[in-house]
Amino acid sequence: MGDDRSDIADLIGESPSSQHREWVLNRLVQAVLTVIVLAGLAGAWGEGVSSEVEATGADGRLRVTYERFVRNLGQTRLQVRFPPGSAQQGSIRLFITQDYLADNEITTVIPDADTVTADGDRLVYEFPVPNGGPLTVTFDLRPNSGLGVLNATVGGSTVDSVQLWQLVYP
Repeated sequence: MGDDRSDIADLIGESPSSQHREWVLNRLVQAVLTVIVLAGLAGAWGEGVSSEVEATGADGRLRVTYERFVRNLGQTRLQVRFPPGSAQQGSIRLFITQDYLADNEITTVIPDADTVTADGDRLVYEFPVPNGGPLTVTFDLRPNSGLGVLNATVGGSTVDSVQLWQLVYP
């Protein structure tokens, strides 16, 4: 007497090896879909647990809020907050590395800077600050670098700088 299972499989036209391949493919698709859903919940596709990040300078005075995961040619926001007392001679100087800004189209900067100058590998924005501050500067950006990681240094003349990174996805 032979194997009953192989006789039944022969009768209905199924082979155990094709059933195994189908089972493996099914499990693989389930695993990929689970990873996609978990990444979405974590913020990889926009708002989520790990999408918005607040980085602080070593002295705790400068605060930079940004999205860790951004879509190429999408919209994102970088917000820089200076505490009261950060102004020197009635203005605050904010710098951002030029490489980061070159990989983003700046759609708006609020408030408007009095001056923007190049200083080595960074751009320096100078903002008037009546009565010594505080100051919040908002950059609306459109990443245009393509897939990859963007790195930036954001700082000011009276505060410690902040290092940040963003993952740009298609």
